[in-house]
Amino acid sequence: MSSQITIINLASVIFQYCFMNSQLGAAEQKLIIKKCKAYLLASEKLFLEMKLYKKVKGKVIQLCKRMAESDFTWEVALEFADKLIFNHTGIHLKDIEITVLQASWEGVTYPQMADNYGYSAEYLNKDVGNKLWNKLTEALGKGEKVSKHNFKEALRRGWKQHKCIFNDISQTLPERLIPTESFYIERPPVEERCFAEIVQPGCLLRIKAPLQTGKTELMSRILHYANHQDYRTVELNLRDATVGDFSSLDAFLQWLCTSITEMLQMNYPVAEHFRRSLGNSKIKCRTYFEKYLLTADKPVVIALDEVDKIFPYPEITGEFLGMLRTWHEDAKTRPLWRQLRLVVLHTQAYTQLDINQSPFNAGTEISLPDFTSEQVLLFAQKSGLDWGQNEVNQLMEMLGGHPYLVGEAIKHIVQENVTLAEFLQTAMTGWGIYRYHLQKHCQNLLATSQLIGAFKRVVMADTAVEFDSLLNQDTSVQLNDLGLVTLSPISARPRYKLYHLYFRQRCQESS
Repeated sequence: MSSQITIINLASVIFQYCFMNSQLGAAEQKLIIKKCKAYLLASEKLFLEMKLYKKVKGKVIQLCKRMAESDFTWEVALEFADKLIFNHTGIHLKDIEITVLQASWEGVTYPQMADNYGYSAEYLNKDVGNKLWNKLTEALGKGEKVSKHNFKEALRRGWKQHKCIFNDISQTLPERLIPTESFYIERPPVEERCFAEIVQPGCLLRIKAPLQTGKTELMSRILHYANHQDYRTVELNLRDATVGDFSSLDAFLQWLCTSITEMLQMNYPVAEHFRRSLGNSKIKCRTYFEKYLLTADKPVVIALDEVDKIFPYPEITGEFLGMLRTWHEDAKTRPLWRQLRLVVLHTQAYTQLDINQSPFNAGTEISLPDFTSEQVLLFAQKSGLDWGQNEVNQLMEMLGGHPYLVGEAIKHIVQENVTLAEFLQTAMTGWGIYRYHLQKHCQNLLATSQLIGAFKRVVMADTAVEFDSLLNQDTSVQLNDLGLVTLSPISARPRYKLYHLYFRQRCQESS
């Protein structure tokens, strides 16, 4: 308001000046008044823009903050914490410490961890958790006591400081040491199929692939293509939802609508809509989409990453996945729902849902193949390595064509200036560059004791293991979904030599 008063006062002064100065001719007075009006119009426009800025300032700041924080993912936090503790103690994080750290990151309590992993809550709290927080306190060395409640922020602050130092150093590195994530290796015809599908009204595109095989990178390419079609796009990772958001179907669907609304830079009353609307939570979510999100002329593409995160909540999972299926089918008869294009990323299929309600047998499924030897060679050459087919064969004997494993290997060889032979000597060890990737697989196996026994049989054998009562087809499919085995109609074998060697060694140590 003070800006508006200043503008009015200034206009008054100019008017009085024109009125009182009788020496000015009529033409000069008209010119001054014309300039004054133009100034007033510009000032009024500026005033309105300032009012709008004040309205959205908080949201802009919040969005920028969220974007900055989104860089500090669980994977980044784990790597940073492990390096901190290793530099301080000379010992990497243990598997059980990583399990507690990740569960704490996701807001899981010690009693819930005990139920999930088969340990006592007291052991996880006192023998693992407290010692872990003390290690982080000493490693960070800032005088701040780290606990289960504040470790995220403590690690984030330490990481930011470390990142600034690293950025200063990295600017002096030679060009050959640029990280290899800066380019994308296409896997035809995967990309073309996705681009053709995303322009279909009401499409449901399902990208199913094991851990770290390029699902998110492909999703980014799809959204980039959709943006070029002038579509509205939303990228939503279910990992960003808190335990509270999974407390009920109503809470989860409100989180979903709120997140999508913010990412579309809209300002609609989600909580008020859910409070005042009639019907159950799914009906309220549907009417919110119909009233606010699907009414624009442009289609909206919503990509849901890590849908597996909802699977531990069966009271939500079935309802939500069934709702996605219904939305997809509604596009066949209801024009408004043709505006919605869904991209769903997941590692495993949810088998507890009726086949007629599941979205996992609807729409178009995209499976991501491993890199071919030609693609691995292209990757190496783009990274500056003077490799031929012999080096590619040696690498793929250990890693197959797994995109993440291959990418990390090439990046390590380039940046650390080591030979391929030196890399292969340590790749399968617990202190090699794949320790986080392998520990993540350990956590997935720990979650289901049946999987541990079945996979142990596979890695301890020298040949493919035929299905039986312990290694049945259902168990083998779960191991295949995790990316740990390759299946034939009657047997299973380790997917990569890396997994075979690492997990066999682990089994021998534990027996």
